[in-house]
Amino acid sequence: MVILEGKGLTKSFDGNKIIENVSLNLKKGEIVSLLGVSGVGKTTLFNLLSGLDVPDTGEVYLNGEAVTGMPGKVGYMQQSDLLLPFKTTLENVMIPLILKGVDKKEAKARAEAILTEFSLFESRSLYPGKLSGGMRQRAALARTFLTGCSVFLLDEPFSALDALTRGEMQRWFRNVIKEKGASGVFITHDVDEAILLSDRIYILSGEVGSITAEVQVELKERDAFESEFIELKKAILEKVK
Repeated sequence: MVILEGKGLTKSFDGNKIIENVSLNLKKGEIVSLLGVSGVGKTTLFNLLSGLDVPDTGEVYLNGEAVTGMPGKVGYMQQSDLLLPFKTTLENVMIPLILKGVDKKEAKARAEAILTEFSLFESRSLYPGKLSGGMRQRAALARTFLTGCSVFLLDEPFSALDALTRGEMQRWFRNVIKEKGASGVFITHDVDEAILLSDRIYILSGEVGSITAEVQVELKERDAFESEFIELKKAILEKVK
């Protein structure tokens, strides 16, 4: 079942076409990655899918309904965690609920519950400056989940983390999405990360960004040292220009 779909999306800025005729979809329960080099239009595409920007041509559909240019329909976690430095972890995670008018007592209880799920309850009173990179990303994702959306767009969420923390967060993220029955699209320029996390990979490339390939990821083991993984990586690198 397709839950999110972009059809024929084109966007220009100052007369320069950034992406052209991009179509992609996300099925319920899937993790799909958008893979491409820097500057190819990945974030531009996310801004269209999230409703933060309006395409020159094309439409965005959520559960079959047109949501083009309508923000707030999907959860969007940008590259920076955007945690407010003057609020505690708990207060930051409560923000989506408070903005929706949820009673503060209920918002606190729901935020504490998800912080417990994300192994952050003991850090609920700490300010962002006292959190590690991985903890900040978990807090940002917890806040995104509390938007109440079942579809998530994540723009290179692990790019600022060190290699060890990044690997841990990648495994944790995939497990959380699958356990919650959510669906997500994430941007990356890291082929290993795309293979490790995704059910499918869209490759965005060209001087004007367009979808040039779609790759199904069907691995028995998601281990970067397995021959099957290495062969798939080679095939994808051939397609990324």
